[in-house]
Amino acid sequence: MRIKKLLLGSLLMIACLLTLSGCLERVEINKMGIVAGLAIDKNEDHYVVTAQILNPAAISGKSGNSLPVYSLKAEGRSIHEAYKKLDQLTSTALSLSHLNVMVINEEFAEAGFAPLLNFSLRRTDIRPDISFVVAKEASASEILSVVTALDMIPAAQLDVLSKVPSYTQRLSSYNLYEVVDMVNGNSINVVLNAVSIHREEAHLNEETQGEDGEKGKTEKNGSTVDNIHDITVPVQLRFEHLAVFQNDKLVGFIDDYEAQLYNIVTGVHKRYDMVTQIEEEYYTSVGFTEVKTKLTTDLAQNEATIKINLGAIIIENTYPIDFTNTENLKVMSEHLKEHFETDMNDFIEKVQTELKSDIFGIGGKAYYHENKLWKEKEGYWSDIFPELTIHLEVEVEINSVGEIGNVTL
Repeated sequence: MRIKKLLLGSLLMIACLLTLSGCLERVEINKMGIVAGLAIDKNEDHYVVTAQILNPAAISGKSGNSLPVYSLKAEGRSIHEAYKKLDQLTSTALSLSHLNVMVINEEFAEAGFAPLLNFSLRRTDIRPDISFVVAKEASASEILSVVTALDMIPAAQLDVLSKVPSYTQRLSSYNLYEVVDMVNGNSINVVLNAVSIHREEAHLNEETQGEDGEKGKTEKNGSTVDNIHDITVPVQLRFEHLAVFQNDKLVGFIDDYEAQLYNIVTGVHKRYDMVTQIEEEYYTSVGFTEVKTKLTTDLAQNEATIKINLGAIIIENTYPIDFTNTENLKVMSEHLKEHFETDMNDFIEKVQTELKSDIFGIGGKAYYHENKLWKEKEGYWSDIFPELTIHLEVEVEINSVGEIGNVTL
């Protein structure tokens, strides 16, 4: 009996030990390469994928002056093939579970970036809240390599800058699922943030000396620690444009001022800033802090109406006018209205005639309110939208002239 008890106890102990053998098919964290950002450059018939990987030793301060990230690059006929080749360049197991941002070059965007969405959706380790960014006048890998004092992890910096539209009114912020819905549908076209590289003029073409002793000039790319040693950062990333798409293909860009107008029409932001010139020598800076937009459609007449009500605050003024006089407030309100209408009508014309892309969501509004007519025209919407008559109705009311009233300095 005693032998049986000992045998039974031994079996139970072995069973317990088996349960402590660890998680199968799991990778220890110190053997994992955490990918913070991916850059995909399309060159003719192949893709070049650059992965930005976190360097734990540098982040913890145990590796001297090393950067907190390093990059690996490979190319393939597909994004997946190029990404899998990266495994041959490192002893760590690459992980996309903490991926923040994906950057694509203009050639990829113009050809259609649907392959990237396909790749992203099929991988369960990619989170839906990643940021998509278009590299303007630079390769995606160059954009992903710029180090700044704001954040020495470029991918993290790009992600943060891509998700602050509420402060700038000039950016767009859509997650993976929202981008996919816009690309697959006909009711609204997607607009993504575009980033470019800005080099301070003082640092352009600095003289260098090569190993052979010959002197030459080179352009800094911002990928070294030297980029954060000056008070004036030599190489910076700038979000000065939005990239406009027709389905998944890039059709053009809008600048940062036009981006504000885009965000007003789509109702994304409730603030807008404008500087208006008066009589050539004076100007008034205005902030519209109360913005209400209403979009209606009439597909039977091929028409749409955009109504915008703006509540204004005078931020800065050099025009000699007495703001305590209500009649003068009406005059200034009318001037602001005319200026805004001109800018908005010019922007609408550019979107319809040059870009020919429904980024306003007029088709989406028709889908909900004129579903029967929309179904008849949905398949031809890309042809109908440029010819659509869009009416603009604007009302401006000055709510505040600031603390100093009618004083002009």
